[in-house]
Amino acid sequence: MNPHQKKYILENAGKMSVQDLARELGLKERKVKRFIEKEGAAFSGKAMRGGRPAEDPGSGKVLFKKDGRSQLSGAGLFLLVFLAALIVRAVYLYQIRTNPFFEPFHHGLDDYLYDTWAREIAAGDVLGKGVFYGLPLYPYFLGLVYFLFGHSVLLAKAAQLFLGAVSCGLVYLIGARIFTRTVGVMAGLMLAFYNMAIFFEGFFVSAFLSIFLNCLAMLVLVSAAEKTRPVKWAGAGFLIGLSALANASALIFAVLLLPWACAISAKSGIKRLAGASALLLGVVLAVAPVTLRNYAVSGDIVPITAHGGITFYAGNNPLSDGTFKLPKAVGTSVMDSRSNAERIAEQGLGKKLRPSEISKFWFDKGMAYIKEDPSRYAFLTARKMALFWNAREIPDILPLSFFKRYSPIMRLPLVNYAVLLPFAIFGMLLSARSRTNGVTILYLLILAVFISTSVYFVNSRYRLAAVPSLCLFAASALYWLYRKARSGKIKDVIPPAALVAVLFALTGIRMHESSLAQAHNNLGIILKRKGLQAEAVAEYKKAIELEPGYDSPYFNLGLLYFEQGDNKAAIDLLERALRINPRLIKAHNYLGKAYMREGKKEEAFSHWQASLAIDPGQDDIRELLPGAR
Repeated sequence: MNPHQKKYILENAGKMSVQDLARELGLKERKVKRFIEKEGAAFSGKAMRGGRPAEDPGSGKVLFKKDGRSQLSGAGLFLLVFLAALIVRAVYLYQIRTNPFFEPFHHGLDDYLYDTWAREIAAGDVLGKGVFYGLPLYPYFLGLVYFLFGHSVLLAKAAQLFLGAVSCGLVYLIGARIFTRTVGVMAGLMLAFYNMAIFFEGFFVSAFLSIFLNCLAMLVLVSAAEKTRPVKWAGAGFLIGLSALANASALIFAVLLLPWACAISAKSGIKRLAGASALLLGVVLAVAPVTLRNYAVSGDIVPITAHGGITFYAGNNPLSDGTFKLPKAVGTSVMDSRSNAERIAEQGLGKKLRPSEISKFWFDKGMAYIKEDPSRYAFLTARKMALFWNAREIPDILPLSFFKRYSPIMRLPLVNYAVLLPFAIFGMLLSARSRTNGVTILYLLILAVFISTSVYFVNSRYRLAAVPSLCLFAASALYWLYRKARSGKIKDVIPPAALVAVLFALTGIRMHESSLAQAHNNLGIILKRKGLQAEAVAEYKKAIELEPGYDSPYFNLGLLYFEQGDNKAAIDLLERALRINPRLIKAHNYLGKAYMREGKKEEAFSHWQASLAIDPGQDDIRELLPGAR
């Protein structure tokens, strides 16, 4: 029984029956009765039913008195939230099943990398080859689904959406433990109808898995704080470690939890380091197998993944604006950027590099940018911090606004960041003086995601890890306002409502505009592979119209014309792509082939030589030059 529950019983035992108290707090009746008998002198009066007004948070106070009217059990409310989330996700899955982006497409987005990786795991290559390049937990989850049910994208996404619905139920349980059951239901339903959560659960990315594991970890942490036992701390640490294998911000969460765990252990009368040590042990037990596996297959010490350096550089380089930005020479395709990053690093250092050395090369480049102009970096960091608290969605897979054409349910007024954020900030302010352990856990998770995105870069997917905690704070704020208004204290509601309005205005400031050019370009690639060439041409041209400085649609349209035999149109577009990105190897290669068709050998040789100057390892291109045989 936690301090909140004890305080609630002390305040309401004379007003509610033991049965109501037990139901509201999710406790067994005999446990409540035993506590009442123990504290008998504190109670008086006859039991009564009914809701009670909300309380302001204060030093060591619960944020709300419980509402005794619910006739549903805790399991019933969990099921209510879960089913609401599951239904909306089932509708969404039905709508997107014919979406052109439903199946991963070759050398496309992250989903292609994860799908390929998972298929190898399902086929029996469980250990894999080489150091992990990408967080490994999600492809193993996907590989397990493929192993059990075959390579079915539909079933895999159904499993993801199912776990997403479970996470909504877990948010209810967290809210019921930390605040009230009403707040828990409200928060769970917010996540159930949160547009970006549903959206990313329909992609092959790990966002849903990290949310699920973080919610489980928070439930265990709340339990560990109530009754400190090393096994609970270790269990929470293990879940956080697993979450770190899907979202690296969980490692920051673990670090932030350690001093708090020390303080909780001391208050509980056990050794100060017991809780923190067990927590750390749990994290290590989850992460160590990955580190050992990386070393076993490569002899290279890489704790989790070898792409940390290039990811850090993507948010800290001369092009950085707080979002994902890489030089054109590296590229944006997940497969191209990996090979280009390796090649550039090895050329830069003049030797063959291990994965850890490639990662270090890019991390050092990011640090060099920071050291070169600290004031510029300070401004960049401040911008990242502001973007985290800005209502604008920053896509990294596909923009939701583009995706709405394939899903009518996404065109409904679902919960979004713009609506959630002001109430969440107000809820955080309301809870600022509370010393309750559960509220501290929520703060620390949000802080961990905030730090992670401020160090790297901000986008909607990475920011999503903080949303369950934000939902809980937003629900607590809405419930607080409702109870104030219901009690007739309208004057008390006006200042908070004005503050929320100000927060709406501040978080809604236009800081970033996302282009749909990449989405149109990717759609063009898919349509071309489906044989719909005229439709593909239209999408490429739309991408060029939206973003004239984007090289990829020029190349893709030029390649399409080359394959159709229209050499002049292909040459014009490929040359335009090279004017934007002179190091676009594929453009040089196809230009050489197009010029050869036109009988212009010198121009062809010039482009092939330029391509080899960028990447000398292209034996197939070298053989095309005179004297190669």
